[in-house]
Amino acid sequence: MSRDDPFAGGVAPRLRRLDRGLAEAIRDAQCRDWTADRPDRVGFARLGQVRREVLTAAARYRVAPRVTDGPTVLAVAAAGLLVALPLLLLVPDPARPLPLAGIAVAAVWAAYAIRAGLRRLRIRRARHAADTPAPIDDPFLYAVTRRTIESCAASARADRSYRRRGAAADLEYALDWLSAAQDELPRLR
Repeated sequence: MSRDDPFAGGVAPRLRRLDRGLAEAIRDAQCRDWTADRPDRVGFARLGQVRREVLTAAARYRVAPRVTDGPTVLAVAAAGLLVALPLLLLVPDPARPLPLAGIAVAAVWAAYAIRAGLRRLRIRRARHAADTPAPIDDPFLYAVTRRTIESCAASARADRSYRRRGAAADLEYALDWLSAAQDELPRLR
């Protein structure tokens, strides 16, 4: 999670950033529970409730879901166009259905090939990346999450829109779930 100023930017981007961090921490905690590396049957479920309340608050701000593969989508569309346009220019009568079908199939296959190649590059880059500490082991996870939720709730309470002020209640529930998840942390002896 980033340790930046919790009051920087609007509420919607902060909630989106918080959601990404929580999703990563929940996924890590759940994987550790499944592999019994760190048995914690309740912690990730309560963090999941925190994430759900954050998403509910974000929905009040009408946060559009982000395209997760932005560059890939653009590359796939460009590849399809780069294959389809020259083929359309080479065909003497593009109104006939058989050449059009062939061009469409070639464009789709080119788009899939580009997408698969970009995915391979991303996987290879991720394999060679340096390992970072697990997000669930971050000692500041709960403190940063609490501070961000509290600042978003304060901003939501001060908003003019009654709909957005309702997000403050959702964020208060998220704080309750966060404190419950923090109570479930394994204690070091």
